[in-house]
Amino acid sequence: MAKKSTVRYQPLQVSLHWLTVVLLFAAFVLGKYTRGIPNAEVGKVAPMSVHMALGIITLVVIIVRFIARTRLPKPDSATTGVAVLDQIGKVVHYALYLLVLLIAVSGIALSMQAGLMPIVFSGSGSLPADFFVFTSRIAHGFVTSALVLLVLLHVGAALYHQFMLKDNLLARMGYGK
Repeated sequence: MAKKSTVRYQPLQVSLHWLTVVLLFAAFVLGKYTRGIPNAEVGKVAPMSVHMALGIITLVVIIVRFIARTRLPKPDSATTGVAVLDQIGKVVHYALYLLVLLIAVSGIALSMQAGLMPIVFSGSGSLPADFFVFTSRIAHGFVTSALVLLVLLHVGAALYHQFMLKDNLLARMGYGK
């Protein structure tokens, strides 16, 4: 269980939050870029290896972040004054963790199904002609799209709190006093 409430998140929690944002953004952009390169091109392997490494690092960070969330003090849940919106906010936070976990798991499954580890990290073998023959690739893309929508909802809600409700919510996810 989390310890007593505080006004803002702990620096570790803030750092892990923003590190997750950067890692997810980088992995997303690189994934989109890599998707546009034909599998037969030799130049696809290098960005794919970085994308995969970012995914693994993100998985580790999100697990550490979830553990920190359960162990460190955190502010009370933000409120909009509308019970259903407040409940949606709580569900969205856990759904963000779940979707990041599912993206990583589907990426690892794809790597295993397609035999990517030796191809990408040691240069032995060639990429499959099409990744979409693997169910895990379809899941990876679907969950990624769901995460993008959920992140947009999350950012929209944070901006709503900050600028419409004027409750200075964003200060909770920053450093300082």
